Amino acid sequence: WYPSETDVSIRPGWFYHSSEDGKVKSPEKLLDIYFSSIGRNSVLLLNIPPDTRGLINENDLKSLFGLKSLIDKIHSVNYAKNATLSSDEGKIAQITDGDNSTYWTTTNEKETGTITINLNKPAVIDVLSLQENIRIGQRVEKFSFEYLDGSTWKTITSGTTIGYKRLLRFIPVKAQQFKLKIEASRLNPTISELGLYYSKLSDASF
Repeated sequence: WYPSETDVSIRPGWFYHSSEDGKVKSPEKLLDIYFSSIGRNSVLLLNIPPDTRGLINENDLKSLFGLKSLIDKIHSVNYAKNATLSSDEGKIAQITDGDNSTYWTTTNEKETGTITINLNKPAVIDVLSLQENIRIGQRVEKFSFEYLDGSTWKTITSGTTIGYKRLLRFIPVKAQQFKLKIEASRLNPTISELGLYYSKLSDASF
């Protein structure tokens, strides 16, 4: 596992200035930072300077509560949770049990594999969440995510490393069947958790 830290301030600078009360990063901007830090296998260190009273300023609190509301909204429904999961091998139920110490993997030193997710009914998806079992290392080096459009499988998004957590946003798609394809890995890949979400932040209509 390759740990990293993302340092950023909620304000233009690292210390409190009343002249910057109107320049606090918005919940939407903080969400972008969340996806580009925590969503990319990094630890987010968000600087929140106390004001002259020794308290967190109301403007900062408003953005922080707004960020929490956005994150809660995105993660309110995991469409993979009650889906029918299948794989060419391995214990597939492990990836939606909420326990990142359990995981799906391959056998016989196989470094590729496919996980198929069949939802109960078509749903709009625009966020993929993946986690590896970093207790035994970071292994995945290349993956892709597809959906079934009629009779054709189409790639929605792809990536390289996963690590503790990877969050990928993409243009919303409405489908019932999805595939996660592990295309390259050092040793057997491990997937401890998988989530499919709809952020409700898109203007797309279906």
